[in-house]
Amino acid sequence: ANAMLGFDSDDGRHTATMVYNVFGERLYVAGRLGAPDGYEQPYHSLDFTYSWFPTETITVKGKLRNILDGTVEIEREGIVVFSERPGSSASVSFKWAF
Repeated sequence: ANAMLGFDSDDGRHTATMVYNVFGERLYVAGRLGAPDGYEQPYHSLDFTYSWFPTETITVKGKLRNILDGTVEIEREGIVVFSERPGSSASVSFKWAF
């Protein structure tokens, strides 16, 4: 499932986007020599981006990624064999086109 919510200001100087993504259980590694298959478990992510255009040539952008700070898990026969939290991140950028 994916969902996106966006906003553009009437004057065109501000935009904002919120994106949510989740996927169902999916095959990560095929089992062999009697080992069971490994499946990546559903992972929920939420990202936010905001842009400000103060002039025709300048853009200031802020991004928040993986706001939910979920855990990536791989399971084999219902047992978690790998677990990792990739973490959240934030960034700010400035662009000047001339």
